[in-house]
Amino acid sequence: MSAPAFPVSRLAGSARPLLTGETLQLRPAHDGDLDFLRRLYHSFRAGEMAPVPWSQAEKDAFLDDQFRLQHRHFTTVFPEADFLVVEQGNAPIGRLYLQRDEEGVLVVDIGLLPDFRRQGIGRVLMEWVLREAADAQAAKVWLHVLEQNLPARRLYEQLGFVVVGGQDVRMRMERRLPVS
Repeated sequence: MSAPAFPVSRLAGSARPLLTGETLQLRPAHDGDLDFLRRLYHSFRAGEMAPVPWSQAEKDAFLDDQFRLQHRHFTTVFPEADFLVVEQGNAPIGRLYLQRDEEGVLVVDIGLLPDFRRQGIGRVLMEWVLREAADAQAAKVWLHVLEQNLPARRLYEQLGFVVVGGQDVRMRMERRLPVS
């Protein structure tokens, strides 16, 4: 696949898992992950594409193009982001992209394969993000979520995020952190 390379991660030299649970860990993404990330992106859009009257090959070609564009956008607009792959055992199951700056931590993207959704993994990941941000003395963590993504919105609200704006069908949510 011809997608731009990932920027060099601040975490690239790290041999230790960034997040450990029973078998859950994070690691920097690399070019060898692009096929998995493309399949993951397809899973995000499967419900939306189901009623489209195209052949599966046409849907796949469209989603491949959309993935390439999104990947190029993320790596261009957020060149200093941490592009992380979520693994369970040693198998990739999702992605977590974070941009850290003077405002705080932006969750650029978070997503899991369908079989791993609604199992509490998203909560574990977001709690890790909040801990990391607090440890770094960040003032806030923020993200954007689709209005119709009610499970994600409920999770973010349970974690203390509030809606602070939005445009089109996306809502901006943030959680302020105590700074000492």
